[in-house]
Amino acid sequence: MRIIALYHDLDLWGGDVDLFKPERFAEGIAEATKYNAVAFKPFGLGPRSCIGMSFTIIQAKIALPMILQRYTINLSPSFVHAPLQRLTLKPQYGIQLFHSLHYDA
Repeated sequence: MRIIALYHDLDLWGGDVDLFKPERFAEGIAEATKYNAVAFKPFGLGPRSCIGMSFTIIQAKIALPMILQRYTINLSPSFVHAPLQRLTLKPQYGIQLFHSLHYDA
C-alpha cells in the first residue's frame, strides 16, 4: 500500500485530511488513528523509508541518557515488594518511585 494513499484516507483522518493539524495527536497516536496500528508510519517502510530514521533513533539514544543523568531515581519508602506471577513477574502494587533533580552548572 502506498503511504501517501494511507495518509489521505478520508475514513481514517476525516474530511480535513489535507490540512496540517498537529492537534489530531493531542490525545495520542492511538486515538488519532482510531486504534489502527498501521495507519501512522512517521518514517515510512520499505525501500523508500525516511533517510533520517536511523539518525533520529541515534539522537534519541543520546538525548534520553543525557536527560536522565540529571535525575536521581530511588524507590519510595512506602514501596512493598510483592511480586505477582503472570506470564512474567511483575510488581503487584506497581513501583513507587520518587526522583530528585540535581543540576550541575
